Amino acid sequence: MSDYTDFVRQNLHRFQQCEAFLPLANPTFDNPDFQAAAYRVLIARLSPFQDVDRSIPHLFLAREVRQALPHAFIDMAFLPAAGDRDLFEQEGIPPLIGVQSLRSADEFDLVLISNAYTLELINLPYLLIRSGIPLFSSQRGPEWPIVILGGSNAMATQAIVREDGDSLVDGIFFGEGEGMVGNLARAWAENRHADKQQTLEETARWVPGLWVAGSHCPNLSDRSDADQSRTVKAILGTPEARFLPLAYPILNSPEAHTASLQITYGCPAFCAFCFEGYDRKPYRELPLPDILSAARQIKRAQGVEELNLYSFNFNTHQDILEMILELHRLFDQVSLKSQRLDVLQKTGYLLEAEVEADKRNFTLGIEGISARMRAWLHKSLPSETITDLLDRLLALKVRQVKLFYILTGHETDADIAEFRHFLKWLKETRRSRKRRVRVVFSFGLLIRMPFTPLRYDRLFLDEHAWRPLIGQVKSACETNGFEFRLAFDWPAYCVSQVLALGGYWLVEPIVTLARAGYCFDTTLPPAYWDGLRGWMEKAGHWSETFLGEKGPDYPFALAFVASGISDAFLYRQYQEARRHLASEVDSGYCLGSDGEAGHCLGCGACADEEQRQAITHHQIRQPERTDAFYPRPYMAQLREVMARKRRLRPAYFLVRLDPLLAGGLPELLDAFVFRDILAGYPELVDNLLAVRESLFTVRPNDRRFPTMGGETVFALKAWDVEALETSFGRTETRFFGKNLVSTRIVGPVEGFTPGAFTQLHLDMHLPGKFFPEPRARLEEYLRSAYLPYSLRRESARPRGVRYRFDLPAKALKKKILFDGFFEIREDEHGGGLFASLDIGPKFDLLAFLRTFGEENLSRHARLEVSGIRWS
Repeated sequence: MSDYTDFVRQNLHRFQQCEAFLPLANPTFDNPDFQAAAYRVLIARLSPFQDVDRSIPHLFLAREVRQALPHAFIDMAFLPAAGDRDLFEQEGIPPLIGVQSLRSADEFDLVLISNAYTLELINLPYLLIRSGIPLFSSQRGPEWPIVILGGSNAMATQAIVREDGDSLVDGIFFGEGEGMVGNLARAWAENRHADKQQTLEETARWVPGLWVAGSHCPNLSDRSDADQSRTVKAILGTPEARFLPLAYPILNSPEAHTASLQITYGCPAFCAFCFEGYDRKPYRELPLPDILSAARQIKRAQGVEELNLYSFNFNTHQDILEMILELHRLFDQVSLKSQRLDVLQKTGYLLEAEVEADKRNFTLGIEGISARMRAWLHKSLPSETITDLLDRLLALKVRQVKLFYILTGHETDADIAEFRHFLKWLKETRRSRKRRVRVVFSFGLLIRMPFTPLRYDRLFLDEHAWRPLIGQVKSACETNGFEFRLAFDWPAYCVSQVLALGGYWLVEPIVTLARAGYCFDTTLPPAYWDGLRGWMEKAGHWSETFLGEKGPDYPFALAFVASGISDAFLYRQYQEARRHLASEVDSGYCLGSDGEAGHCLGCGACADEEQRQAITHHQIRQPERTDAFYPRPYMAQLREVMARKRRLRPAYFLVRLDPLLAGGLPELLDAFVFRDILAGYPELVDNLLAVRESLFTVRPNDRRFPTMGGETVFALKAWDVEALETSFGRTETRFFGKNLVSTRIVGPVEGFTPGAFTQLHLDMHLPGKFFPEPRARLEEYLRSAYLPYSLRRESARPRGVRYRFDLPAKALKKKILFDGFFEIREDEHGGGLFASLDIGPKFDLLAFLRTFGEENLSRHARLEVSGIRWS
């Protein structure tokens, strides 16, 4: 068995990033014993944990599988961080291991891989090779798990498929997995003893979106929509709250007390460059009542204080104004991120409502630097709409405005001149408002993506050709006093572009480069691009056919996938974009707005006329009515809710934490305690807004103490504090989360100041394996703190000798140590230091642990707090 439990437990202090492994037995996975589980599923991300901890694909997959297979063992794996990859390689440990089971991928029945973007894909062969897993599906017999890849980049994954239909994975899932992933997992679990290839092919016949490696050649000559051999991309016809990820594992991340709730699917716009916009059509919304019900469920299940509205453009939802108000009654914070600029400008008082709802940073996608370039990109964003919104925005209480732009390579001197004119206007407008609003211009280089109109455009892969354009834009921004940023990593840009539009021939060079040890983690070495381009030149793929403009018959990869939008429509949109290079107006998009119906562009994504009508006749509601439900006008209610929330003061409670949470991030502690409170007192879901640890994770104690088990103080923020105390006093203040994680509210705390205590009791065990010569190190620390003391040897104990501290009065005034003893034990478990200490606020536990010579040794210490005094 490939069990790496000992390796992980013994090397926690050596990990650059160990957060994903903690807690070591996370009860929110709700797993059975690994050996006893009838089916085991590993969910793998191709990036390090800290790069994907705020995204939801792995959480969505976990919910899908758990709902379909309640008794399965579900685990997650992430690409190890750079320093950890070196450690894994030195110790001969495969990088693809589950963070809970600590077993390698070959111990699972099913591996589900989420691929978020193109560059991440090159990590797949790297992980397979270093995990000892045969690279191609045809090489993996029945003893190997089924390996399926999906995700937002699925429609650009030709780099892992060979011309003959073999692949690095056993199957690729194209489209939206709501309901589908669970059905697949259940089918494969029920047929786990049957022939693997036969089972895969059988499920592909009845589950839309699944393509199976080797089932047919992907380079189909007949790409017509009527071809029955095509894989039809899965689309969720009618969004329902039951498909949303509302209950999933709470991971040890700074994002643990934030949840993302999807409110819309797809995008109604036709931005010619947008891969996701074309991939996820048509546009669909969840009804507001379902959203509010789901919000309560996710708050109860996850213990979150902040809700992020997950959507390509959150402000297109017809009930967005009511939604903002109602969610602010339920959550301490509501995050509003991605939105369309034109919708924000045209939708009544939406802008003012967002600012009233504490939105202070606005990120807006303008994309083209001129009206001509925006029309070519089909952004449907007139210049006057941009200036009108910015004029309003700069008059409001905002801190930062970030404007996103895309450079295409087609810009002319006239486009640069128009951009300079805009910058001068913006500079004068900001000055006239007399507000110190930070304005940031963020630029990226256009990547022509598959299944979008711009896939037909020529590629710009000459670095020197980009430099003058970038220089002019940078100079224009900085000359006018604005910050300029450019997401410009030339090797990463070129590799992304080639991976996006290259053919099945890509599998050979990316495997070769993976064997050489290359992977992507934030940056890409120049040698990777040199190697890929060199291979292309030798193989004849660095040619005008690939680099130049492409016609309607160009053989794009993955043509066997029926995407829902025809090639003819994509090419027609590209031809329209070319015409827009001589104009400043595009044909718009489908969504009705501003009291007028939209017009259907005929992309073919809608299932029927009813779905088309829902988009073209869509209108954003303005809830300005007054009735029994809304007794005052909308903006007055929103102001009152936000003003009252700002006036709230937390109540402090002494809480006893499960030792399991020791070593977790503060946000993990907050989420677990919040979740446990709502599990024990579900009537508080509308009242309780936030739960925050307020003793050891705030200054100055966050620099002196790790997170520990036992007692601490939490701040509970609620609309009605008295109702909290009533609930806690009505029943026994002890409750359990799943799988026996317990939190106990000891009682309210009076006169407490966050981060302050006068004395507490600390029980400490430092295992000898990690903490050699503990008595010498403890005395070294105390001497460095100039603490006078003496040690009195007490009678020998069964497992060691006890030493008690004798402290003179002047020592007590230092508020470091008040009393206590320690034992040095030697036993079959490694022994070590066992200390029972009464310490003061000047005791620096982390400084003491650093005397052992290595960082992060606190991960091995067993620490428990009790007897806290704060006055």
